[in-house]
Amino acid sequence: MRSKAERIAALLMASVMAVSVSSCAVVSDIQSQINTAYTNLSEQELARLVINAITDDTQVSDSFSAIPDPQLDGLTYTAFYEYVSILRSVSSSHGKATSFRILSEEEEEAYFAQASDSEYEVKSLEDYGELDVVEICYEEDQDPLYPCRFVLREKEDGSYSLAGDYVSDSIVAYDYVTHYFLMIEEKNTDALSAIIGPIYPESLYISSVISTKAEYVIDYYKLKVMSGQDDYKLGFMSPVKVTFVIPETLDNDNVSVKTHKVSLLVGADGATFIRDIIPSNDGEQLFLCRDGEELVTCGDEYSAQDVYELMGDPVSALTDGKVVDSYRDDDGNIHTFYDLVVNFDGVSLKFKIEYEDYSHTDWNGTLESVRIYRDSAYTVSNVVYEGMNLSELMLIYPMIDETGFVYSYEYEDNDYEMSFTYDDNYNITSVIVAEAD
Repeated sequence: MRSKAERIAALLMASVMAVSVSSCAVVSDIQSQINTAYTNLSEQELARLVINAITDDTQVSDSFSAIPDPQLDGLTYTAFYEYVSILRSVSSSHGKATSFRILSEEEEEAYFAQASDSEYEVKSLEDYGELDVVEICYEEDQDPLYPCRFVLREKEDGSYSLAGDYVSDSIVAYDYVTHYFLMIEEKNTDALSAIIGPIYPESLYISSVISTKAEYVIDYYKLKVMSGQDDYKLGFMSPVKVTFVIPETLDNDNVSVKTHKVSLLVGADGATFIRDIIPSNDGEQLFLCRDGEELVTCGDEYSAQDVYELMGDPVSALTDGKVVDSYRDDDGNIHTFYDLVVNFDGVSLKFKIEYEDYSHTDWNGTLESVRIYRDSAYTVSNVVYEGMNLSELMLIYPMIDETGFVYSYEYEDNDYEMSFTYDDNYNITSVIVAEAD
């Protein structure tokens, strides 16, 4: 972007109306202020025309007609109308517009930084040339959480225009994400699957998985989203990223209320996708099962007799003999704890135990982790088993891939996780349930 001094100089040369770029200029009828001796409108004059169209829908046609063709930058009336209508929905929530300002270089940098992403290579905005950002100021809402901003393009000769391709591409991105919301509202699973499906590799995300994800998204919005679509806030709009903020959604406890962000991103390769991170349907306590029967669960205490009656005779019970914890009780007795791994065919159980006798055959302890492996007859909660494919797993937990294929839950004030190892074909080779790190 040009320096502040260069920008001010250009404005002074272009218009008798020029003011400092960091100050606010009164929004009024531009027709009475344009000096017809100049072919081009100044940046300030051009900004006023756009703002007139944003704040007064009866001024859209007149404002568009007042902009010389070269400064329209190829933008059609239809695109101009849609663009200012989008911005009007943002502006109207702030009350009466009284002025505007052009962001400083530092502010512009912070604004355009919103178009970047820490996890995804987003298409660069540099392709759209030198851009200035205009912000509308208001009588009452002087520091809006979601300000109304738009861009103007600075040309090589120092003149200004609308940014035709920036505006058109922003509209396309905006329409894409609003179409996503519409398909959710209409509960159109097929259309929603078509929107979210392209970003997932077909080798893992078979069509039934995509449909299950779409159904899960629809259910989430039905059950958790309290705000109506008219209340969604447009937090940022550009050709490469559009972000909406949903003000009120229910947290997993169905009591707490929080905001929820949804973004559309356009990648460097031109691919478009929606980032809508829906909380996974985890949270339920998990059990080790066999033949449909719940046997043990992490966090509970068991004796040696309990475990062997439930599971049968072990293949082995191993400890390295190292003390992992100890304490002295109120009566002066010392309690010493060890790690013990009890192996059965296809499953290993790790306990933190205290021996009950000197022979070290009887013990009591807390189950800390479960590991299912190698053609096991055991399952987790009768639904997850060694050998199942990750595609099958996502039919049960549609959003578990969004958390790195980790299932989380809380039990007895402790956090636990279910995680997996899998082969090159996405077949699960082991299932691990353990206390979270």
